[in-house]
Amino acid sequence: QLYAAPDVPPACLHLQQECEADVPALLFAVWLGGRGHALTASAFAAMVTPLADWRSEVILPLRAVRQRMKTGPAPAPSDSTEALRDTVKLAELQAERIQMLALETSGLKALVRSVPVPHHAAIADNLRLALFHYHPVSLGLHEAQAMTLIADTAVGLN
Repeated sequence: QLYAAPDVPPACLHLQQECEADVPALLFAVWLGGRGHALTASAFAAMVTPLADWRSEVILPLRAVRQRMKTGPAPAPSDSTEALRDTVKLAELQAERIQMLALETSGLKALVRSVPVPHHAAIADNLRLALFHYHPVSLGLHEAQAMTLIADTAVGLN
């Protein structure tokens, strides 16, 4: 529901591209926050670490192939290669869905180590913590704006 909200997909993709953030993990952290669970850094790490190889060996290579096909190598981009690019995109999305299902399982364990708080605070805190996991340096203006948009939208949905 959050990802379907206006302006959220571009904000998520910006954080993915500029901060190497794992969008499914960010969204799951926000979802947990929406249920009033503030994650600790160790709980978030315990949630995503078991899935790191899946991300690096399946999701990221599929994404790299899909993105590369936008500009080449020859014969791409062309009408004849666009169908293959769409297939790769579907495979990438399916790999992310599999990751989300696995996050649900590991996220339940993280809930045990979470601290119940009002959901509006947990959403922003969880998003900030999750992004810092992937990008442990200060954020630029666009990244901060993307985070604010995602957190504000999530609060509005909860």
